[in-house]
Amino acid sequence: MEFLELNGENIILRKARISDYKSIYEHILSDEDVYKWMLFNPAFNEEDAKTRINEIIEIQKNTYTYFVTLKDTDEAIGICGINEISKGNFEETGICISKKYQSKGYGKELLRLLLDLAFNKLDAKTFTYAYFKDNNKSKMLAMHFGFEYSHTEEMIRAWDNKKVIVDYSILSDKKYKEINA
Repeated sequence: MEFLELNGENIILRKARISDYKSIYEHILSDEDVYKWMLFNPAFNEEDAKTRINEIIEIQKNTYTYFVTLKDTDEAIGICGINEISKGNFEETGICISKKYQSKGYGKELLRLLLDLAFNKLDAKTFTYAYFKDNNKSKMLAMHFGFEYSHTEEMIRAWDNKKVIVDYSILSDKKYKEINA
């Protein structure tokens, strides 16, 4: 799979390693303040985290799914990814940053890297960004990059059977290029 690593100013988006399990467990998989916004299953102990890392490594072999790591320390502080849902149409498959590292610009940097991947390297025509309706940080991130509201869907989150309301927004290649000209 091409694009195994995406380098930013302060972060690197890279494939997971088995050794990342403690960091990703601490920062993402066991932190309710983070996983409450996600559709994926949390991990409730380090053994679950090891299992999840192995599952993520398998998934990453055929997807644009990355761990967000600090450039200076290589510490895994988040997870993100994109998927091509139809020819030229991409969606994010989850974007999360450790609570400890939120509001420091890493979310903007990682979304900038994912948008560059989609529009400049994979020739995307559209990019869909979804977030829980009550997740204001995620909504603000979408607005920062010029996404436009598309629609709202209700769904049942599989791991806890909780009903969630998700807003979808879209960025076209034309608008992306206007903003980044």
